[in-house]
Amino acid sequence: MSPASFETVYLDSPALRFAHDGHNLTFTAADGTFYPRISLRRSFPLSAENTYIVVRVPEAEGDRGNELGVIRDCQNLDEQSRQAVEEELRRFYLVPVVQRIHSIREEFGFLYWSVETDRGPKDFIMRDSVIGQVRQVGTGRWLIIDINQTRYEIRDYENLDEKSQAFLNRFLLL
Repeated sequence: MSPASFETVYLDSPALRFAHDGHNLTFTAADGTFYPRISLRRSFPLSAENTYIVVRVPEAEGDRGNELGVIRDCQNLDEQSRQAVEEELRRFYLVPVVQRIHSIREEFGFLYWSVETDRGPKDFIMRDSVIGQVRQVGTGRWLIIDINQTRYEIRDYENLDEKSQAFLNRFLLL
């Protein structure tokens, strides 16, 4: 295999177009080549949400497919394409954002959470050993993993109400 096969191809042209056709995300490359179905994956899913997005053409259902290139920053896309890409990424990376904590109670080695998220009210359970279940992914930004491996995000600890911050300080020792 030649060394050139490992070089990253950046898709930075303003001529790129992304759009939804039903449930499929379509892509028109700068040279006019049309791809009726592509998949997107974040290179850095927790720390750089809308930068370094890998664009692939799946060969078969569930296949990783062939990589077409990498979008350095979604902000460089036209408005319609940027919205289509961000919507597709939200579908794939479904991580509810905690907006308010109603209660956390500890019982028999588990923490029982009742929260309000950007997707509505949620109740979940996590082990009280927070070392493996809570990860800081940025300043004031936390990822919480429940017993089913579902992820919840706290985007900005400082913007939560005082009651929510008190729960986090008490149970997660933030």
